[in-house]
Amino acid sequence: MSIVGTDNKICTILDRSSVYVVTVTYGNRFHFLKQVIDACINEGVGKIIVVDNNSESGEKLKESEKVLKDKLKVIYLPNNTGSAGGFKVGLEEVSNDKSCQLVLLLDDDNVLCSGSIKKALYLWNYFNEINDFFALSFSRYAWVNHLCTVKLGLPMMRDDNNSFCGFNINRAFRVFSKKYSKKILQKKETLYLVTKAKVAPYVGLFFHKNVISKIGFPNEDFFLYQDDFDYTYRITENGGAIYFCSDINIEDVDYSRVKIMHDMFNENSNEVAIYYAIRNNVFWGKKFITNYLVYGFNMVVWMIYFFVVLYLKNINRVAFHIYKKRVALLLKAIYDGYKANLGKTYIKNGS
Repeated sequence: MSIVGTDNKICTILDRSSVYVVTVTYGNRFHFLKQVIDACINEGVGKIIVVDNNSESGEKLKESEKVLKDKLKVIYLPNNTGSAGGFKVGLEEVSNDKSCQLVLLLDDDNVLCSGSIKKALYLWNYFNEINDFFALSFSRYAWVNHLCTVKLGLPMMRDDNNSFCGFNINRAFRVFSKKYSKKILQKKETLYLVTKAKVAPYVGLFFHKNVISKIGFPNEDFFLYQDDFDYTYRITENGGAIYFCSDINIEDVDYSRVKIMHDMFNENSNEVAIYYAIRNNVFWGKKFITNYLVYGFNMVVWMIYFFVVLYLKNINRVAFHIYKKRVALLLKAIYDGYKANLGKTYIKNGS
């Protein structure tokens, strides 16, 4: 256990038993979640909190609770509250647990690589000596933003000025012209490569639970997507720091969610995911508009790609009525995001 010293700074070195993992599951995903739980147990964490967002895995989760006993706690919700609502419930649980000191957030398909917790504890103890308000962010193999952040020293997509749903012509210009600067925080004492970030995903977010008292809980109005960026931005917005650690790795075991947007014209695509991804991206991007001309240009280019180029690339396998339906969905999502119509506003089939 830790000892709190002057100015509420954590003075002692924390061990693995003080780390609590929070994850949220839904649908029929126990085969992924089981791998996540097993990896966390192998890494020696103190406890795993699973928020069951009205999934189909209730019986299997109850069996796992019996086997793992004090290592696993499942909170069963009657309805799917999205990532924002699910992680809010999990964070409320750990914030009230006296045995929990450090929190690690994971999706239900994110498997910790061997040695992750050991490295995280090392870096947390290192940065705790110089900062009392920070979080670490692990590297997720499937997240291409990490390449931009670490290799090129660019801002993470969706948090740089005037971007529209992740696209920014200035970013493209900097990549091709190599006009970027690496801002690497690497000292001999750290051993691992670290760089600062403005925001971070839930995936691999590692922090002391005291951070919760400073930034609160996720905004449930986002429901799905961008709620993690909104949540973590509160850290840097209020004077804290996020340290992205490219040497602490997480492996995605479900790749079906990686290309949601690029499969939007597939008849079987998840319209719920598409709608909230676009709506919340548009809403989030408004925070960083400094030049409406550049923002408008980025929006037009984005629309040309998704409304025209992407459709033409898939024209042989996309029925025109599906195309029209998806375009209508995108336009509604963009409108709702721009007008800040948050909450569970998705209506199936546009009815």
